[in-house]
Amino acid sequence: MPKVTLGAQAATQGFAGTVAFDSRPIDRRIETILTDVVARLSNGRAITHRGDGIFLVQGISSVGGGEYGNPGPLTGGNVRMPFAAFTRLDNRDELGAALGLTSRELARTPDSSLILHTIERRGDAGVAGLLGAFSFALWETDRNRLTLGRDCLGNRPLFYYCGQGFVVFATTLKALFALPSVPREIDEFALAHFMAATHGDPRDTFYRGIKRVLGRTLVTIDRTGMRERYYWTPDFDTPPPYRREDDYIGRARELFDQAVAAAIRDTPAVAIATSGGLDSSAIAATAARLQLADKITCFSLVPPAGTQIDVGPGRYLDERDKVAALARMHTALDVRFIAPASLHAFDEDDTRYFARTNLSVSGPTDLGAFNHLYDAVAAERHRSLLVGNQGNFGLTWGGNFSLIALLRSGAWSTFARELRASARQSRCGLARTAARDLLMPLAPTALRRFLHRLRGRDPDSVAHYSALNPAFIAEFELARQWRTQGFDPWFGPRGWNAARHRAKFLFDRMQLGRDIRGMAPEIHGFESRDPHGDRRLLEFLLSVPEPMYRQHGVPRAFARRVLADRLPREILDERRRGVQVPTWFRSLDAKRPDIARDIERLDASPLARRLIDLPRLKRLLAQWPKDEHAAEQRMMEYRLALARGVHVGRFVRWVEGGNA
Repeated sequence: MPKVTLGAQAATQGFAGTVAFDSRPIDRRIETILTDVVARLSNGRAITHRGDGIFLVQGISSVGGGEYGNPGPLTGGNVRMPFAAFTRLDNRDELGAALGLTSRELARTPDSSLILHTIERRGDAGVAGLLGAFSFALWETDRNRLTLGRDCLGNRPLFYYCGQGFVVFATTLKALFALPSVPREIDEFALAHFMAATHGDPRDTFYRGIKRVLGRTLVTIDRTGMRERYYWTPDFDTPPPYRREDDYIGRARELFDQAVAAAIRDTPAVAIATSGGLDSSAIAATAARLQLADKITCFSLVPPAGTQIDVGPGRYLDERDKVAALARMHTALDVRFIAPASLHAFDEDDTRYFARTNLSVSGPTDLGAFNHLYDAVAAERHRSLLVGNQGNFGLTWGGNFSLIALLRSGAWSTFARELRASARQSRCGLARTAARDLLMPLAPTALRRFLHRLRGRDPDSVAHYSALNPAFIAEFELARQWRTQGFDPWFGPRGWNAARHRAKFLFDRMQLGRDIRGMAPEIHGFESRDPHGDRRLLEFLLSVPEPMYRQHGVPRAFARRVLADRLPREILDERRRGVQVPTWFRSLDAKRPDIARDIERLDASPLARRLIDLPRLKRLLAQWPKDEHAAEQRMMEYRLALARGVHVGRFVRWVEGGNA
């Protein structure tokens, strides 16, 4: 491979490649197609490697990356192991020490080379020791074997397609679909599971034959087939690390500081998507306290001035006051309030979003509002945006299983006290609190189904939030499959082990959302980073005793104590949740004529008719809420069932080429 010299600020962007297991030469047209796609996503720069039966292309960006941006050659110490990676590592010093590198050598060693040398030295255990965001492809010429890997949180996407004697893989779906050998056909069952929010196979994408590499997973493919394995699993048997609660709080502060520092160390101008909640405000406050950035800008999504909507007793409408209080406490924060007053381009025509991603989204009514914020971030030329998506199952976990943990431990007096306190805080009464926090999580499936029926719910129905066609559900016996999988369409908590429950959401669920966040550079032009998803922090938080997360009946009690040294009382004392897109119905109402036309057009697609309950969408259109207040009372039907149903239908027609 020819030597490539790169500037100090070059950074890896994405990669693509193909292997032929019979070692036949790769068609030069395929090489050209893959190179063009990857180079376009990297401002026109890419390096390539070709060998017997192997072609790799690695994108290079001229901005960002700092000391760990240069991707280096696409081979390791063993030239028979071509390698590509899309990466940002958080534990470079630790990895360099394990490899015996001096500080000067480490400074010259890109992340991709650290990964490859670590794999060569330690195999799967080496991958388990990598912290940060990465996906990679490794071709072992001697074994005629391809290995694809992805970080534990799925921060970097990776897709692949297995054909007859060959595999194509890429960090972007655009590269796969640019090849004539890769079919672009919708997998109707994957799309049905998406509409129902069920436990479909997480490997499946919306396209038949195209799979995703899951987080914390290695996929090996050779001429005998495909095998998959976890390279890392949370340790649920670790004994409690401390006895004193203050020690847990101190350690959580140390690890959160470390996580934020790792996320901003190569970005002197920091951008943070900031709400009035604990998650993102904690990131902003910590970034200000660390004083590692030249500038910190908080982008906060708020409703237009004068908005008045009754969002219910458990939520609040406008987060301005809380973000302003945060900025008063930390004067280094520069706040930008984003109040969308018009439809975003993705609202006006969501096929523009499909063209960027080749994907549909679960919350189409929120798409435009958040993209107004993302456009503001991009306009200021930020290279990354810090978000707090993983906090809900990490630092700011609500302690949903705390009563169960107290009951199982035999702490009877504490249990009784917390039960009464939880009932007071939730205003649900003792009986309802016990049913919600004890009976439903621990109940056998048959009893849970019976309790749903007592409350007037069909335990198999997804209709309250989904427009999936009942005829499709019946034809393929999906309800029976859901029962077998243990899926609860009413999404009640289940089981007693809080750490295992949280780990599923942190590392395994919502794979589509991980793909979309990982594709942020090609969608928005900047990277999405989440300090709450730092694995060192999460491993510790899973060991924190569950009762610490809810104390005196107050959920998120642990986070409130950890963050008491950096957040204002306006945020710490708030029990309600902020509504980040309260004006969702305005954008939906503005598109009402288009929605009516879309529903009629969906009749022209046999697949859309099979998947989507079009008669129901027409009924919802005829029963249109008179205003935002009325829409809030029917939010599940209109924000989810109707909006998502129409969005999925448009996605189907876009893939089929029927958008005229």
